[in-house]
Amino acid sequence: MLTAGVAAAGEAPSVLPAQLAGKTLSADVYVPRPPGAAGGGALQRIMLQAYLDADGGAVMRQWAPERNSYSAPAQARWSLIDNRLCLDLAAGKICAVVHVWGPRIAGIGTQPYAMLDGDLQPGNVVGDRRH
Repeated sequence: MLTAGVAAAGEAPSVLPAQLAGKTLSADVYVPRPPGAAGGGALQRIMLQAYLDADGGAVMRQWAPERNSYSAPAQARWSLIDNRLCLDLAAGKICAVVHVWGPRIAGIGTQPYAMLDGDLQPGNVVGDRRH
């Protein structure tokens, strides 16, 4: 017998904005490789860090393998509707239905394909301390 507020088997508990806001997301995101992009395979790996502000703003940086360092922090946007997290990246918007357990976050999106795997840390560790 299930009581109110307990997810049935196979149902993921809802992700709440408060679980993400005020935290830094450090994640690997796999998206389709753009035509003509360097590298092999169908997927491109994007390593990113994003401080997720409560107002939907984000301070984001992405790993630049050619420089072996992160890009400068830049302003971006994020949103969460139900369990669907969307991030505005330089290459375009990616969305994934995510699950959060403890500091871990992971999920997948289908249009376009995206797979996200990462963790959440309290506060802004991106480096832009304006937030």
